[in-house]
Amino acid sequence: MREEFVYLDNAATSWPKPGAVYAAINACMQHAGANPGRSSHRMSVRAERVMDETRLLAARLFNAPGPSHVVFTLNCTDSLNIALKGLVREGSRVVTGPYEHNSVVRPLRSLEREGAVVRVARAAPGSGVDMDDFEDLCREGVDVAVISHASNVTGRVEPVAELAGIVHRNGGLLVVDAAQTAGTLEIDLVSSGIDVLAAPGHKGLMGPMGVGLLVFGRDLDLRPWREGGTGFRSEDEEQPGSLPWRLEAGTPNLPGIAGLGAGIRFVESEGIRSIAEKESSLARELTRGLAEIPGVRLYSDPEFTQSGIVSFTIDSLDVSMAGVMLDEASGIGVRAGLHCAPAAHRSLGTFPGGTLRASFGYFNNNDHVERLLAAVRQLAVHEIR
Repeated sequence: MREEFVYLDNAATSWPKPGAVYAAINACMQHAGANPGRSSHRMSVRAERVMDETRLLAARLFNAPGPSHVVFTLNCTDSLNIALKGLVREGSRVVTGPYEHNSVVRPLRSLEREGAVVRVARAAPGSGVDMDDFEDLCREGVDVAVISHASNVTGRVEPVAELAGIVHRNGGLLVVDAAQTAGTLEIDLVSSGIDVLAAPGHKGLMGPMGVGLLVFGRDLDLRPWREGGTGFRSEDEEQPGSLPWRLEAGTPNLPGIAGLGAGIRFVESEGIRSIAEKESSLARELTRGLAEIPGVRLYSDPEFTQSGIVSFTIDSLDVSMAGVMLDEASGIGVRAGLHCAPAAHRSLGTFPGGTLRASFGYFNNNDHVERLLAAVRQLAVHEIR
């Protein structure tokens, strides 16, 4: 390409990664490439140290009760499945929101077929969860509530502390999908009241694909659905009952965990508040610019931008075609379509076509905003003519 490729798909996966992440993965493969916790030789001990250090880093980042409350998973989807299928049983009453990703919706539909009762709170005017309706549903009975901290379509951030208060007053547990906020917004399990946090390693935490986190704000009895070797209490034929081993079975993605540890260190060194302000500032700049282009419809509030996500459409131009044109003609990568969140698009009125989504990360800058605005102006003017 004549110009640098502009990557604006960080809500799917952050890219590029900090140099320390690549180095940590390589070092792990070369010097700690044994099974952690399975042997007493030096390579296995080094591997176990990688896991222990990353567990400590994650517990500190989210203010978990301790490192044992941090479980390594495959990704955020895996974390949500472990949490929901471990907590929800036949007859359980579940409350969720109107903007959920399929990583929440599909497990809930499966659990519904097995006898769980699932109710969806209404969308508030504009976007977000209707808090009154959410509270009404919880008053009718709630065992588990699950909500996205921020929509992966609009970027709207939900007031999780307030939601947790409602859920707890009615005797339930709150599971939070932090796919779009872990590493980019401050999350404190104690002050927010979050009981279970599901997070990807490959987005805001700057790690590689194939690793995620399930972090507990308290001791909970989850039914494991993946069982096997742990290197701990091998004499028992039952899965160990204590965390994290209860939910970790088989050989882990150690290089991914090493990269995740380096990513968390980078996030801590830069400061989550600094990262959040940079990403939201770029998003505000983009929404202001898009709002001035005739033929462009915004689905992210310019006055309420709390994350780096901006969704929009161009009148009379299919979003998939627009995404291809932005890539091929302007060297800009955005996400087009439903973003695995059809429920959100039904609430927004953008189903089945979806939207164009630009999502900023730490390594984006103001020039990238200008490149996208210039490209959208060209597409919009072409369509108007």
